[in-house]
Amino acid sequence: MTDEKRQRVRDALIALGVDLDASQDEQVIKTGCPFSDDCIDESLRIDLQTLNFSCEDCETEGHVDDFINAKKIQKNQPVPKVVDAVFTEASKASRALVLSKPKVHTLTAEQVYTPPPPPPPPPPKRTVERAIITLLALVFLIAGLGAAGLSGFANFTAFSSSVADPLQSKIWGWTGVIASIISFGGFTFFYWHTANRRFKEGVRSLLFALAGAITSIIGTQLYIANNNAAASSAATQASSNRAVLESQLTDWRAQLDGIPADTRSVEGLQSYIAEVERVGRSHQKPYRDAQNELGLAKRRDDLQAKIESTNVELLGLGTTGIQVSAEERPSIPSWFFAIMLEIFSSQGTSIGFVALLILYSKSR
Repeated sequence: MTDEKRQRVRDALIALGVDLDASQDEQVIKTGCPFSDDCIDESLRIDLQTLNFSCEDCETEGHVDDFINAKKIQKNQPVPKVVDAVFTEASKASRALVLSKPKVHTLTAEQVYTPPPPPPPPPPKRTVERAIITLLALVFLIAGLGAAGLSGFANFTAFSSSVADPLQSKIWGWTGVIASIISFGGFTFFYWHTANRRFKEGVRSLLFALAGAITSIIGTQLYIANNNAAASSAATQASSNRAVLESQLTDWRAQLDGIPADTRSVEGLQSYIAEVERVGRSHQKPYRDAQNELGLAKRRDDLQAKIESTNVELLGLGTTGIQVSAEERPSIPSWFFAIMLEIFSSQGTSIGFVALLILYSKSR
């Protein structure tokens, strides 16, 4: 083996990053093994005399050209042609032996590949069902909020009218509105807490909701009772005033009959008087007669207006028999109406809110 060949091998090893000066023996070089990742550092020995190598860990042996090619592959460098095309028969035989020797690697438990589980099937699409339930939930929610508004108005009117002082009247009125809000919101909180297994909070929300519902029922019932009492009082007063109105109507009609039928209109008389004053004949008798006739015309218009308004008032009191009296009119019990309004208010909003929570919550 020529010195030129050894020098060429040294240059190739230096180009690949092998430190030749780190070895104590100038003829044997220690370096890392490129054939296996499990080998420890500097487990491979290169004999510069024979230009052969051997690894203590993976027991790989061969010619230094195989090491150079493996090192270049490890560094992602293109593998050139063999450094020297002339090999001895011994080096060719040892190289063939190394390449033909199978290499066995044992995988650890961490290196064993476990395929991931298949993804869960997508949930079935229920677009039509979701749209229908959403629409119904919004209808229930709007209807419930409308009933809650009516209940709040009834509570405000009933509670405020029960106190004479203006400031306290407003305070108690808004207390009724707060009771209505607690009524329709408490049942939704009751569902939300119990669905998340917060039973103590759910019971407390239920108690608040029932307290608001009972207060709203009492306020609505009181509002209806007050309205019925006011209507009954108005009917009684109208009956007592009917005779007086009819007497006044008879007197006004008699006065109207006393006014001559040929009395001109107020507008015509005012135009005539203005023209007489313009031409300077206000001292004549026709001018004075026109003024007297103007007074009669104004009196006639005033009597006609009073008679018409009195007739309308008598019609409103039911003098013609068209309207049905309070005793004959069928009426819904005030307690029934108050309870149903409260159910519509509290349960309608609760059903709408709960349906929307179930449809659009992430854990559905």
